Amino acid sequence: MGNMQAMATSELVGADISLENALYMHLQSNHYPAVHPVFIPTAVEAIEKANDGDWDYVQTYPNGLERTVADTVEGLHLNAYLDDDEDWI
Repeated sequence: MGNMQAMATSELVGADISLENALYMHLQSNHYPAVHPVFIPTAVEAIEKANDGDWDYVQTYPNGLERTVADTVEGLHLNAYLDDDEDWI
């Protein structure tokens, strides 16, 4: 169910809702416990970097942890929001 909802909200981005709103719904509804909204900018950055092919870029999370874009996409289940999830590594 979670992946289907992520796919559905990702298809609405731009036309009906912002990426940030779609991610808010995804991070709150498809994770238990829910991921705090403070991680939305991190998720947006991960999506942008992944779409540019920069999978090894190291992000600093709001809680101070450092993870690669690949780790963020996998951990937050963001592949539905990528331009082409066929390139998912």
